[in-house]
Amino acid sequence: MKKLSILDVRVDSVFLEEIKQITLHLIAEKKSSIFVSLGSLTVMLARKDLAYRALIAEAELVICDGAGVALALKYLTGEEIPRIPGVDLVPFFAKLSEEKGFKLFLLGAKEDVINRANDLLKINFPNVNICGYLNGYFDIINSNEVIKTIKRASPDILIVGLGQPAQEKWLKENLKDLSVPVTIGVGGSFDVIAGKIVRAPVIFRKLGLEWLFRMIIEPWRIKRNFALVGFVCLIIKNKFKGGKE
Repeated sequence: MKKLSILDVRVDSVFLEEIKQITLHLIAEKKSSIFVSLGSLTVMLARKDLAYRALIAEAELVICDGAGVALALKYLTGEEIPRIPGVDLVPFFAKLSEEKGFKLFLLGAKEDVINRANDLLKINFPNVNICGYLNGYFDIINSNEVIKTIKRASPDILIVGLGQPAQEKWLKENLKDLSVPVTIGVGGSFDVIAGKIVRAPVIFRKLGLEWLFRMIIEPWRIKRNFALVGFVCLIIKNKFKGGKE
């Protein structure tokens, strides 16, 4: 694993096999940790929110989620890093659960979505050990009950889909109370797994154009789309300034 930086936000060059080995080590040591899935929008959020940027810097792993980050890093530094979308990490951990018997807990999305995601994961991974799941619609008062439920289930891996930066901040705030070796935020991955949101066709994924597909089918997400344009502009500006902002 190699730690890198894009626009002053940390990102790691890490392969799936390395993620697997780090996960095995953390579970064996019973050490609580946070994995961050980093995309272009995450970078933009972290640039504005210094506390969030610090959280990312201190995370156990910062995995490159978006093609935008991978392409921008190559453009700026020549570094090529693996891109592993959060939606692919969910089945990755499900398969690891099958292999090692690790317990997974799913937290996030609406009730019908998380129910469907749970059902489909069990169909696709018959021996997966999902020890519990809850929707992501809870407030500060109910947060304590959510934490208690997770602690009773005693998962090895907690997969959270509350959106960024909320999911990472919630994990950071409650990491000690949760006592889970591996925690990771996966944004809207449960919606994709449940079929609520259509994933970009394979050709878009191979070309690193998932962001374009999202812009086409979700034009109403103007704020998100402007942030993506802003990311591209910052990368170009950074390139012409020789990597100095």
